[in-house]
Amino acid sequence: MFKLMKLEWMKHQLSRYIIPLLICCIGIYGFVILMAFDSKHSGESLLFPDFMAIAYISSNIIFIVFGGVLLSRLIISEFKTKTMQAMFTYPIARKKIIRAKLSIVFFYTAASLFICIWFTQGLTFFLQSWLGLFEESVNASELLASMPKTITNALCMGAIALIPLLFGMRKKSTATTITSATLIAFLINSTFNSSSESLNLMDLIGIPFILGGIGMLIAYFAFRKIDLQDID
Repeated sequence: MFKLMKLEWMKHQLSRYIIPLLICCIGIYGFVILMAFDSKHSGESLLFPDFMAIAYISSNIIFIVFGGVLLSRLIISEFKTKTMQAMFTYPIARKKIIRAKLSIVFFYTAASLFICIWFTQGLTFFLQSWLGLFEESVNASELLASMPKTITNALCMGAIALIPLLFGMRKKSTATTITSATLIAFLINSTFNSSSESLNLMDLIGIPFILGGIGMLIAYFAFRKIDLQDID
């Protein structure tokens, strides 16, 4: 499996996405910093948890869409251009080929999200005294305590990024895949405001796990009979 993933990585030159990944991390951090400065100038300084909540929402949206782009490149476009037909003539099980591609999408999306969040937290920790964004200082113990949430969020978003596969495979359309990824990203990371409080869907216990499970099931059912199907 690892060798197949490595071959797919080299074939699609996925290393070139590393620079855009770093640019996204810097862009997200800049956006959150601007939000924090705006709140400070309006007389309502953000607390560090609120600051990170904005970072989580922004990162989730960006990298679910990023996962949709990977899906369209590694799977949808290869079905559309008939490249997958040639791959299925190799002496390798079809399911193994598909699993390798889906694993790349899952792990690349999850790892990118994890890196982005820790980039934001780490930079904030080292620059907090200079930026003066928060009334109370951020300590290392707070960052370590957030590790389980960061890992869980990254894994769930990596799985949720597989959901657009359901829509993209119907018409073998890369545009549909990326569009559905964008809609899903904004929908599940929406914040609903009431007179007393605001609520984000990802803050509800169980929702990220349920949606992540749906993403995994979609990936499984989309190709569970691939060995018995003709590729047209």
